[in-house]
Amino acid sequence: MNIPVDGIVVRASGVQCNEAAMTGEPDELKKESQETCLHRREEKESELNYQKDPKREHHDLPSPLILSGTQFATGEGWFIVIVVGKHSCVGKIMGKLETKVETTPLQEKLEQIGSDIGKLGMYCALLTIHVLFLRFFIEKMGDRSFDLFGGELKPDGSIKEYA
Repeated sequence: MNIPVDGIVVRASGVQCNEAAMTGEPDELKKESQETCLHRREEKESELNYQKDPKREHHDLPSPLILSGTQFATGEGWFIVIVVGKHSCVGKIMGKLETKVETTPLQEKLEQIGSDIGKLGMYCALLTIHVLFLRFFIEKMGDRSFDLFGGELKPDGSIKEYA
C-alpha cells in the first residue's frame, strides 16, 4: 500500500516499509514507535565497539519515520500524520522538479502571426457585414419598398402613416 503522507509511528507490530522510491535502496526497513527506537539505540550504543564497528549499518536500528511515496511491505500499526501535500517529502521533491516553461523565439513569432491572422479575420468579417447591410439598404431604397423615417410605402408610391 502506498503511503501518501509523512508521519511518525505511534504503535507498530512487525511494520516494514519499502523506501526504494525515496532512497533507491531495495531493503525493507523496520518501523517502530519512537520510544522503542530510542531504547534500541541506547542498547546498541552501550555495546562495546559499536561506534567503531565498520560493518555497522543504518538498517541495524529501526526508524519511527514514515515517508510519503514509500510502501508498506508487512505488519500493521498506527502512525500520526505530520505533513501532507507540497510540504511532504514527495511534495518537496516535486516542487524542485517543477520548472517554468520558457517559450522559444519561434513560438513567440507563431503566437504573433496567429494573433495577426485572428485580427485580420475579424476585420474582414466586420467589413463584410457592413457591406451587406449597405447593399440591403441601397436595394430597398431603390425599389422604394423601405422608408427610413417610419412610414410604409404603398404600391402607388404614397406613404401609409400609422396613428
